[in-house]
Amino acid sequence: MLPAPAPASVTATPPEPHLWLSRYGSDLFRFARRRVATVAAAEELVQETIVSALGTLASFRQESSERTWLFVIMRRRLVDYYRQQARSPLVPLPGAAGNGTYFETGVRTHWRQGEEPREWAAADAQLEQRELVQQLLRCQDQLPTQHQAVFSLRFVEEVSGEEICQQLAITPANYWVILHRAKLQLRKCLEKHWFSGS
Repeated sequence: MLPAPAPASVTATPPEPHLWLSRYGSDLFRFARRRVATVAAAEELVQETIVSALGTLASFRQESSERTWLFVIMRRRLVDYYRQQARSPLVPLPGAAGNGTYFETGVRTHWRQGEEPREWAAADAQLEQRELVQQLLRCQDQLPTQHQAVFSLRFVEEVSGEEICQQLAITPANYWVILHRAKLQLRKCLEKHWFSGS
C-alpha cells in the first residue's frame, strides 16, 4: 500500500504594493467619493490609505485579500476624516435655522402648521434612478462639513447615533439638531433641483 501523499502546502500570494493603485485605486476612489464632499478629499483619502497600508505592510497577515484589507484601512481613514471635519465650527444653514420653520421641545421636533414637509409623489420609484442618486450627492456636497460628517456616518456608514457622538465628541442633543438640519437642507435641495422638475 502506498503512503498517502502529503497535503500540498498553500502558499499565499505575497502582497504587491506597486500594483495597488492600478488594481484598487478606482474602487477606493469611488468608495471615498460617495462619502466626502470633494474630489480632492476623496483623492487624498486614497493616498492616505495607500501610504498607511505601506506603513503597516509588515503586519498584513494575509487572512483577507489585499483589496479587503485596503478597504478596512480606507474606512478608518474616513472616520478620522469625519472627526476632523466635525471639529470645524458650525456654519448656519441658509433657511434651516432661525427662520421660524420649526421649533424644538426636548429631542422631538414639531412643524408649524402649514410648514410641515410635503409628501413626494413616487419618491420610492425615483430613488432607484441614477440621476436622483447623483443629485443627492451634489446636495450632500453643499452641507457644512460637520453636518456632512454626521449624515455620512449615520446613513452611509450606518454608524449608530451613540457611536457618532463618541467619535465626533458631540452631545446627543447636538447630534439630533445637526442630523435634522442636514436632512432639512437635503430635502430643500432635492425639492429645488429634482422634484420641482427644473
